[in-house]
Amino acid sequence: MLERIEKYLNNEMSLAERQDFENQIFTNKELANELAFYLQAKAANQEVAWEKRKAEFEELRTEISNRSSGRTKSLSWILGLAASVIFTLGFWWFSHTNAPNPEIFADIYIREHFEILPVKMDGNSDSLQMGLRLFNEQKLSEAQLIFKDILRKENSDSEAVKYAGITALRLRKYDEAIQYFKILALQKDLFANPGKFYQAITLLQQSPLNKKEVEILLKVVIDNGLEGKEEALKMLK
Repeated sequence: MLERIEKYLNNEMSLAERQDFENQIFTNKELANELAFYLQAKAANQEVAWEKRKAEFEELRTEISNRSSGRTKSLSWILGLAASVIFTLGFWWFSHTNAPNPEIFADIYIREHFEILPVKMDGNSDSLQMGLRLFNEQKLSEAQLIFKDILRKENSDSEAVKYAGITALRLRKYDEAIQYFKILALQKDLFANPGKFYQAITLLQQSPLNKKEVEILLKVVIDNGLEGKEEALKMLK
């Protein structure tokens, strides 16, 4: 499994293999967890390596500064500085070219947040709760029918709009999901409105990817302090 993850992150898969891997993220919980753990471990290892190299460079710089020979001191300082610059550039390149792309963040977010939706435990069996229970049983099409029926009766129901969008996203009906999230984003009376962020998440699932539109949406989320700001910051990094 580790070999497949590394091939995916290093863009060493064919298009078909890549699509199959991304599809499995939605259905294979073990793979999704392994991918999330790998990304976290990789980021931590890079930070440790960077701190270690900085300490080594400081030690080298101190040693060079204590040498008595002017020529040797000058040459060693130049070599040490060159090595430091090369390492810094190498670290920057490694961090940026191997950093997980926003699509992976989106995959993980969907896996963590849209697998199970919150259901009230008070025993109520209203339509919304029934739809959520069906969703959690992975009966997505049936759940979607209920959410749509609610919206036919009350098209401003923000919860039904949100869950209809999430269900469409899980069904991979991306255009439909985006329309629901656009409607959600326009609602002004919500304490926390994830509409814009969910639009970006959905766009990241589409092919071809519209990176510019995703970037605009994420910046709107960040600049306005909307729901999903922390995740948006990670994606833009």
